[in-house]
Amino acid sequence: MIPFHRLRLPLVTLAALGLIAATPSSEALQSLIAAERAFSALSVERGMNEAFLSNLAEDAVLFRPRAVSGRKVWEGRPRVPGTLIWEPAFAEVSAAGDLGVTAGPWEFRPPEEAKDRPVSYGDFISVWRRPEGGPWKVIVDIGSEHAKPERGILQVAAIPGPAHTRFLKNGDKALDNQALAFMKMADAKGLEQAVRRWGAGDIRAFMDGTQARLGLPDALGLATRFPGRLRMIEEGKGIARSGDLGYRYGWAERFGPKGGRDSTVYMHVWRRDRKGWKLAVAVMNPFH
Repeated sequence: MIPFHRLRLPLVTLAALGLIAATPSSEALQSLIAAERAFSALSVERGMNEAFLSNLAEDAVLFRPRAVSGRKVWEGRPRVPGTLIWEPAFAEVSAAGDLGVTAGPWEFRPPEEAKDRPVSYGDFISVWRRPEGGPWKVIVDIGSEHAKPERGILQVAAIPGPAHTRFLKNGDKALDNQALAFMKMADAKGLEQAVRRWGAGDIRAFMDGTQARLGLPDALGLATRFPGRLRMIEEGKGIARSGDLGYRYGWAERFGPKGGRDSTVYMHVWRRDRKGWKLAVAVMNPFH
């Protein structure tokens, strides 16, 4: 099948459909990857505090475990000893080049004087925003921690997400409706059924305690760890100017099939193509 963005339809036809074919520019994608790598390099060279305060947007959120102001966290935090380093293994950018998502492995290496402390490992997931004429800044930052992976940071390369299409109409409303439908299904039939219905074929799923899951079958396997009803409460959202990439985050209460009850935070990145919205990145971190 010929990819939709390569179909040479007349502009009037595309406008009638509410979209214009476009691919993320090489400049936008490469600048996003470069921004993520520069963020990590600054963390190594100058420390985590300076790196985060230099790269977080004014309204950025981190999760502790619920979403909180990222700048307030780092402005009020004593200098953290040790080295945090990471590398993007995935990067995707909107057709407008104003919103992107990156993910990949991180390592925290304790300071030399703390030789008895082991190295920590995990994955980061960051949503980036770039205003016109401005630099990329992190708007949402979340991650997971897990055992040492088989491949180290220096063995990964950034894989680009798929080409995107610029949509001209109803971007916000369409994503609002899609996210609401997902939440309703998760509440009525459980997370697994919602992911099965709207998960992208190349979905990336993350959760504390386990390594990243790539592809819908593995994501569904991870979703089975949340049996029962999942009542999601949205706390924040955003969408690209091109109406093709958006994010949602919040927290959720799970009502287990045997009466158990617990809570988790979530962060979703949604991708839109001519068939509608699909869940491209999903993070579920249970409260500890």
